[in-house]
Amino acid sequence: MSTGVYQTSPIKTKRNRRTNADLEVILDATLAIIKSSDAKSITLRHLFYRLVSLGCLRKTELEYKNLCGYMMKWRRSGEVPWDAFADNTRWQYRETTFNSMEDALRITCESYRRNMWTTQEAYVEIWCEKDAIASILFDEAGSFGVPVFPLRGFASGTALYNAADGFKQYIAAGKEVYIYYFGDHDPSGTSIDTSTIRNLKNDHNVDIHFERIAVLPEQIEYYNLPTRPTKKSDPRAAKFKGESVEIDAMPMDVLRDMVSDCIIRHIDRREWEVQLAVEQEERTTLNQMMSVFPAVT
Repeated sequence: MSTGVYQTSPIKTKRNRRTNADLEVILDATLAIIKSSDAKSITLRHLFYRLVSLGCLRKTELEYKNLCGYMMKWRRSGEVPWDAFADNTRWQYRETTFNSMEDALRITCESYRRNMWTTQEAYVEIWCEKDAIASILFDEAGSFGVPVFPLRGFASGTALYNAADGFKQYIAAGKEVYIYYFGDHDPSGTSIDTSTIRNLKNDHNVDIHFERIAVLPEQIEYYNLPTRPTKKSDPRAAKFKGESVEIDAMPMDVLRDMVSDCIIRHIDRREWEVQLAVEQEERTTLNQMMSVFPAVT
């Protein structure tokens, strides 16, 4: 069993298999990372980069596959909880249904949130390059009622059309639209910014504030982020300098703080407090309706 104490392990060569002691070090480090993080939002890829930075794993795709194998073994043995990691790939089409009218009202009472941005002068969204960090960003953005949009690479024409259509409505209502973007520092990742802004403006005549928050060149050195060789097969690689860094390598607490900073700067606190008070009154009304529902039915 794991002792809960870990230190960096000598990285083995490709020809040497890890010993049980080596695996114990990786397990200890994993449990410490999970304990210090929000277990519902960390992903395996994010864990991989944390272990690389600790010297427990090599920075290769083979090592990532090895880690996936270790995790499956440790989850099956009960050493690592099954719910320790986020996976945004599991989704399904499904109609919203309820067991009864009372069930529908109860869920409404529990989930009701007022749109706090209706009376704010700005409209804010958080965009990211990949699903892997969407849940981490939403941990913070969701508490402010701000949506997170994973582009999954370059956004499709339909996705940008739908986004532009919504932005036009906010602009028509007198709001400034702000998009804060989190993506890889690599040839394609850094091109997404300019491509998105250009397409929104040229194709849909929408002019918004679009800012890349991470990964920035100065953050690579400041946070000592693990790099990887830039893929020469990328058609944009010729104009890109240096090695690449994935957004997954950024510390989760730093990402959350960045999201919070981006959002808070646009909040009129006095108006926000007013809306919070209204929301509380509305919740009270819903709960009162819920309390008398059995008598009515």
